[in-house]
Amino acid sequence: MKKLSWLVVIALLWSACAKNDKTKVSGTIKNMGNGEIYFIKSGDDKIMDTVKVTNDQFSYELKVTEPTVYMVNFGAEQLPAFVILENVPTTINYEMNVLNSLQVKGGPEQEVYNSFINECRRDFNSMDSISKVAESNAQNQVLLAELQKSFFTLDSVVKVKQIAFVNKNPKSIASAFLAVNYLSQNPEKTYEEVSNVYNTLDKSIQQTYYGKKLEEMATQMRSTSEGQVAPDFTLNDVNDKPVALSSFRGKVVLLDFWASWCGPCRKENPNVVAAYNKFHSKGLEILGVSLDDNKSNWQQAIAKDGLTWTHVSDLEGWQSKAAQLYGVQSIPANFLLDKDGKIIAKDLRGEMLEQKLNTLFP
Repeated sequence: MKKLSWLVVIALLWSACAKNDKTKVSGTIKNMGNGEIYFIKSGDDKIMDTVKVTNDQFSYELKVTEPTVYMVNFGAEQLPAFVILENVPTTINYEMNVLNSLQVKGGPEQEVYNSFINECRRDFNSMDSISKVAESNAQNQVLLAELQKSFFTLDSVVKVKQIAFVNKNPKSIASAFLAVNYLSQNPEKTYEEVSNVYNTLDKSIQQTYYGKKLEEMATQMRSTSEGQVAPDFTLNDVNDKPVALSSFRGKVVLLDFWASWCGPCRKENPNVVAAYNKFHSKGLEILGVSLDDNKSNWQQAIAKDGLTWTHVSDLEGWQSKAAQLYGVQSIPANFLLDKDGKIIAKDLRGEMLEQKLNTLFP
């Protein structure tokens, strides 16, 4: 009998552990009727759960082994939302086409995240209103400039609140998520800033997915900061022949990240062409790294814009190994390297590029 009792206990314990891997998510999507919503694991868009909505209601179970951030997609014309799923039931209520109607009730991490959203709700409402006015006045350039200024002012306020929130909640995964979100969207971030945010977090949070992302970001920024030797890489050129960045050693090199589909990149290309024409004979080389995923489009843009220097790409778009190595979050982006391969400047555009090159090639 004792042996049987222990078997029963073990079976019950195993069953309980198995159940703890699942979390129930349910709620109401008002005015959807019948349709689908999508839960996409943040940081891994290959993990996506399709959830059926029937008469505005849904209920679903997901496997969650630790507090995990998911992006919830309510449809092509709806802005996505972020939720933190834990091993407790979570309810999500949303009204279609009403951006700030989202309400999420879940575990402790979600409640911490909710406190941040509530703190910024007025700012988000104002930003949403500005976006709607801009959409309705797309041809009014004067008004659009004013709206853009107001939008960025509010965005700056939210970013200040994000960092204050992280400092106040160092033991929360929500803080690590917000820190990654903030820093990823800040093109002017520094290694010191990323490192300080990472060190603010509790050691237990540093070991989570987002804590490790911050650590990776700090490591990458340290390796691509001014004064460091630029990380080497090898990619194929337009003729499928491998080209290594280190093969340009002994020359001043502009490492230029761009893509055929990138409007600002194409607009900046004439400035890069002018710089190349002026300084190439004096020792300037350019290595263009494309974030294209279509070879034909890439080659056509090279020809149309008159980009006569060396170009490489792995045709992986934003998953470009070189872009990830250099932490490129937006394009155009560039790094200027001296003859020893050290980074001496970043993101030089227009007149700034020519002015810097004038100091190197007097």
